[in-house]
Amino acid sequence: MAHALSHVLGGPETFGSRAPRSASDWHGLIQSGVPSRAAFLLKDHLGLRNDELAKLLGLSARSLTRLSASRTLDPVTGDRLYRLARIYALASDVLEDEAAAVRWLRSPQRALGEVKPLDLAATDAGAREVEQLLGRLEHGVFT
Repeated sequence: MAHALSHVLGGPETFGSRAPRSASDWHGLIQSGVPSRAAFLLKDHLGLRNDELAKLLGLSARSLTRLSASRTLDPVTGDRLYRLARIYALASDVLEDEAAAVRWLRSPQRALGEVKPLDLAATDAGAREVEQLLGRLEHGVFT
């Protein structure tokens, strides 16, 4: 999963030799600052508008606009980006297609009370609910 996350967020082009390969690597990178470029790459993968990405990262639209490709995210924002990328990578793996994962994440899901998984991914509790649903889907439990 760590490699998939790195890929989603730009891989070596974003992280250089610091490309995380384990949860421990991610922890260190989040603490030291994930390059803001990773957020904009994920935004493109998910087809998000700036205001949607800002909401998911807990930022104001203005704060998101001020980020440049050369800056790093603070640990709280980096952790939120990691959570969002983890959900996207998991959905891509379970659905076996990145485009299908994006459609699924952006569509209301019956098993989530007709809420979009991306909306739930804005909080850790919601992200865990999405991960649990993806786990059930992976094992053929369509509830």
